[in-house]
Amino acid sequence: MYIEDKCDQCGDCFVKCQWIEADEPKAITWIKQLRAGEHAEVLNNCITCYACNEYCPNNANPFDLIATLQEKYETPVSRETIIQMEDRYTFAGELRDVPQADRIMSLCVFSKTDAHLMQGQLFDMPTVAGKPYFCWVLFSHMCGESIQKKHAGELVDRLARTGAKEVVCFHDDCYTMLAKLAPDYNISVPFRPIHLSEYLVEYLSQKRSELKPLKRKIAYGRPCASRYTPEKEHFIDKLFELVGVTRVAREYDRENAMCCGGTKMMLTGADPRPDQDKNFIDAKQAGAEALICLCPMCMHSLSLASHDHQLPLLFIGDLARMALGEIPVSF
Repeated sequence: MYIEDKCDQCGDCFVKCQWIEADEPKAITWIKQLRAGEHAEVLNNCITCYACNEYCPNNANPFDLIATLQEKYETPVSRETIIQMEDRYTFAGELRDVPQADRIMSLCVFSKTDAHLMQGQLFDMPTVAGKPYFCWVLFSHMCGESIQKKHAGELVDRLARTGAKEVVCFHDDCYTMLAKLAPDYNISVPFRPIHLSEYLVEYLSQKRSELKPLKRKIAYGRPCASRYTPEKEHFIDKLFELVGVTRVAREYDRENAMCCGGTKMMLTGADPRPDQDKNFIDAKQAGAEALICLCPMCMHSLSLASHDHQLPLLFIGDLARMALGEIPVSF
């Protein structure tokens, strides 16, 4: 949530933004307008990448204020569209076949669209998936923050029915909801959310003697939701160390990471390809032999650019499977 007392109206959050152009005076004007609950130009241009939350030197969470006002002013998504999307993802049936285990993996809604990313020994545990376990973080990309908040408790309750002490989150958005947003909404989470990267590090550490170092250079495509939980970044680095790849130093990485751009097209209709091209060119110039993704949606969004730039796009779980010898090294 936006913490007004922490915001000193410096404007850094918007000046640093990769997707809009704002000098310091304009940025300060915008933040003052937003704090007053007024419509500001930034509401039209924001592609909801969450980066401003991480850029803020005082952790005031300016994006959360943007999200509230984008919904208030229906900018750029109408209320009618938001409700239609809510109906699409709402589960209204009876919950069946709920596994009972101390540790489960939540696959969100990707078990059908991206089942190929969930193969092998890494995913040999009880899982839940589908509409009942949709994390709703998509709605902060769609001017529907209240919808996200409205359904957060349902998600936590359904996961809690498994009796799990730990829930491994396949999707970065799910971890963001359980580890950050739900607590912000004063929702008690009665289990420990585990990020996929943390789980992979734990698993590979136990299999260290079986790992075959890949000896490749890679670039990391950090997804937008990671802006909410940057404290887990060290697991990404540890994972790369375990599988024997080098994360190249480049411009669009870590705090300066460039998201996949999918929301730019969704919200504004603008072509994200020029920005995607910059991301791939930056990775190749730094010597990367592949771009590693944590989010399936990023892989869908970046697939054409990956093909055109001849830089393989790989899921982080597949990187672990390559080191385990389950699948061939493909880059």
